[in-house]
Amino acid sequence: MKIIDVIHGPNLNLLGSREPEIYGTDALEPINAYIQEKTAEYNVELHFFQSNHEGAIIERIHAARGTVDGIVINPAAYTHYSIAIRDALSAVAVPVVDVHLSDISKREDFRRTSVISDICLQQIGGFGKNSYVFGVEALIGYGALRRMKEEWDAVKNRDDMLKKAVDVLHATFPKYDWTGIYLVDGDELDLHNFHGAPSPHSRIPIGQGICGAAVAERDSIIVPDVNADPRYLACSIETKSEIVVPIYAKEEIVGEIDIDSHRLDVFKKHDRKFLEEVAGEIGLRW
Repeated sequence: MKIIDVIHGPNLNLLGSREPEIYGTDALEPINAYIQEKTAEYNVELHFFQSNHEGAIIERIHAARGTVDGIVINPAAYTHYSIAIRDALSAVAVPVVDVHLSDISKREDFRRTSVISDICLQQIGGFGKNSYVFGVEALIGYGALRRMKEEWDAVKNRDDMLKKAVDVLHATFPKYDWTGIYLVDGDELDLHNFHGAPSPHSRIPIGQGICGAAVAERDSIIVPDVNADPRYLACSIETKSEIVVPIYAKEEIVGEIDIDSHRLDVFKKHDRKFLEEVAGEIGLRW
């Protein structure tokens, strides 16, 4: 079981009553309970901590060395000037995701500066309490990619590498109900391997469907609701959302990662970032 510290910075103990038009009406304890509930399917142990004092936060970060697998931190106001917290996060060599309830890039000028984000895996903000959930998912993805790399070192051919990638992706994220990799074959996409229900679309012309569009447009595509997108090629009545990420070998698209979910609007920017990193690593080993 992975252990993740969730650290809340100053003034977050006032959530629920503090500027609810910006931070919402949920108090901190209900937010912690929500994070726990939404991440339970990942079999992680979450440890929650809040302090209004810089030194206490630093001590908590120091205690993470060798004891936790990752940190999700909302440094709050310390985001903008605490070099001490930045140095502590760098020193413990634990993967970190920086999260915020609001989108600080759209707030006052002074809040748009972060002295912490560049040493973190990523910064996630603007999703309210879901920012924390997405932060945990980003750490889960980081661990999955590390596991993939280790398993790839033991395989001897491309086919096994691609199968290992799909195996790990599907096993890691319960929201991935169908996980597959297509390879470019002329002007079509050929289904290489998958987990989930059998697909009627083992070959897809480039330019057709979400999969074909991602190759034609040379870009990742997130579809929050497949039933609202006319490009969608129906596979299962249970499918609600989809993400497709091209795989590049040098500058050529050689394939793509395709994932369907039975949950509506489940794929976000952090999912795209993670899957693009996986696709990038596959491309490097092509």
